[in-house]
Amino acid sequence: MSFSGEGLADKGKDPSDPVRRQGKSGAMIDFDFQGDFRPRPASAWTIALDGGTTNTRARLLHGSRLVATARRAVGVRDTVLDEPGTSPSPSGRARREALVEAVRAVIDEVRGAAEPGVDLEVVAAGMLSSEVGLVAVPHVEAPAGLDELAQGAAVVSLPEVHDRPILVVPGIRTPATEGPDGWFESDVMRGEECETLGVHAALVADGRIAAGEPALFLWPGSHTKLVAVDADGRITQSFTTLSGEVLQAVARHTLLAASLPAAWPDDLDPDAVAAGARAAERFGLGRAAFLVRIAALSEALDPGRRAAFWIGAAVAADVMDLAGHPLVESGRAIWVGSRQPLRALYVAGLARRHAGPVVAIDDPLAEAASALGACAVVARRRLLKGV
Repeated sequence: MSFSGEGLADKGKDPSDPVRRQGKSGAMIDFDFQGDFRPRPASAWTIALDGGTTNTRARLLHGSRLVATARRAVGVRDTVLDEPGTSPSPSGRARREALVEAVRAVIDEVRGAAEPGVDLEVVAAGMLSSEVGLVAVPHVEAPAGLDELAQGAAVVSLPEVHDRPILVVPGIRTPATEGPDGWFESDVMRGEECETLGVHAALVADGRIAAGEPALFLWPGSHTKLVAVDADGRITQSFTTLSGEVLQAVARHTLLAASLPAAWPDDLDPDAVAAGARAAERFGLGRAAFLVRIAALSEALDPGRRAAFWIGAAVAADVMDLAGHPLVESGRAIWVGSRQPLRALYVAGLARRHAGPVVAIDDPLAEAASALGACAVVARRRLLKGV
């Protein structure tokens, strides 16, 4: 289980192994958009790259139809750590080659599902546009929507990755407010802007969000991110926690490693998850973490349930922090994305603390969100440039 949003069954596999969902069966998902948001013309073929902290993906779209997906368990974290558990390298680029290879591999994999001879455009988003990714593209400042992202995008040549230029989408930066602690309100995102705008447009087109209605989105993962969208469909601010990386780091690089299984269980025991949440709510995350060791010494929980306890505690602690944010206290509906089981855990936790609706984004839309948003940036850039 990876807390970048990957499924439970992914843990314990070789990071170089591909994880595929491609072909004309499960991955052929069509999204119908109306109004100003158009991912790409129906005849266009696009490969949308999404690089995160721990994973790199490529999604092949034909218009707004998701045709194929490929993933490698390599992310920008691998460019700043020489080996798992070691200190960052002085250059910060010691393992960039692994990221380049992962991006090249996922591109090659999904373009095999395209019709022969078609013109394939490639767009990249997420941490691939960061200083620890493939190329650094500056953030645009919030509030920002498709226009700002299209204007801030960069066309770059990366022959080691692909033989054609790649459009790289910038992230969005929430500026600091005034006062000595004003920088506490600053935030950054790379990747979630495409996911958010893609999902928001789909939900508006489907009538599940009213046109002109502000919305909130939550993306659990290595860096869990709360994102606000205004009545004009622009991202106005974000709020990020390091919850997923903290969960993983404590489990693998502290004394708790001896009390937890080497691989996360495929299924989480719900009673153990609930117990972990209660412990975090009652005592705080530090004490809940030590209770994992107590559970091992006293044999109160077996290894699989100790893992579920720790996951439940970490998610509950994050939910408590999120629930106190002014955006959440507004009572707006919160749409929760990412992959299972994180999505379900955050929906359940927030539903107990939030006055408004908490809604899980369905699997097909959550899977396609980043690609739909990135392709919409491509289309908007063409429109602005009159191409």
